[in-house]
Amino acid sequence: MQLRGSVLQYRLYDVAWEIELAKVQERVRESRRLALERRRFSKAFEFADPPVGIRLEGFQAELPGGPRQVNAYAKTYDYGVLSLIFELPYEGSMEGFEALVQHLRAREPLAERFAQERDRLLSALGDALKGANTSRFQEDYSVYYIRSLSPPLTAPELLGSYDVGRLLLWEPGEPPPSELAKEELLSRRFSYSQHDLVVLSWDSALVMEPSGSMDIPDLLEFANAQLLELRVYDDMLDRELDMIYTEMGRRGSPSVWKIRRYEALAAKAMRTVAELTEITEKIDNSLKVTEDVYYARVYAAALELLRLRQWETNIKRKLEVAARVYDMLYREIATKRTELLELLIVLLIALEIVLFIALEF
Repeated sequence: MQLRGSVLQYRLYDVAWEIELAKVQERVRESRRLALERRRFSKAFEFADPPVGIRLEGFQAELPGGPRQVNAYAKTYDYGVLSLIFELPYEGSMEGFEALVQHLRAREPLAERFAQERDRLLSALGDALKGANTSRFQEDYSVYYIRSLSPPLTAPELLGSYDVGRLLLWEPGEPPPSELAKEELLSRRFSYSQHDLVVLSWDSALVMEPSGSMDIPDLLEFANAQLLELRVYDDMLDRELDMIYTEMGRRGSPSVWKIRRYEALAAKAMRTVAELTEITEKIDNSLKVTEDVYYARVYAAALELLRLRQWETNIKRKLEVAARVYDMLYREIATKRTELLELLIVLLIALEIVLFIALEF
């Protein structure tokens, strides 16, 4: 079996609190090494603020069979995500395609190049990055894209004659996947017609698309960008809550003499809740699949597979905890203020009595 297609490797990085997309476009136009990617997004997608696509310089990579051309692209998302995409065009046998995929998985030969391109691009974007700070979190994803097969096969014929688990489930050094694992994998397959196919795995996908449309890979990229940011903010909430609990333990029980300290802590808790509530809503509303039921099904399946709803639930639960902590601190502060006011009133009354007695005698 011969095929024509490509391997798409994605690396997504959290690089800033926010990316100003208008400034990204200005920076790209000013750069000699970068160019805007003009490909339009599908009308089936509705963006709150569409990401900016960037075309990077391609390069040669030493891979099995000799040097291979790699096309490079990037996307910047307004909520702080930078996505790098390396595309390896392929034309040859299915066995050769499998060998390429297995080499990329086992050796990760492009990992260093991803890091270099990330650092180079961050330097080029400069002040377009607000609160620039590359976190330790990243997501990687691969799409095995088939544009045509020879002899031509429909999606059912491909699934009947080829074990897609060899592409999507194979892990270096691991035994072959079981029939049960393959059956579960194929439960996440989708076709709009007899000639296209999508099979989803947690870290990769097989896409057969004769038209050459990149809509499905784009959808999967968006889902991974959302996952990355939810992981980042879940970790941020953990650290903020730990800090608040540590500070509460260090400062001891609230008293009238510690009101200012606890006011600062309550303000910190309130800012955490407000900022992270805003950003998680922004992530959740960043993309809507509008008029295409097929794309909506694929997107929903990707969100379920990546467990985005569970991440969102965890973050909302932790935000509720932070809100309760703020509410508790606020009530404690209000109580201590009342106690302080009562103490001042008593002192003033006592002072009046002392002055009255002093004046009388």
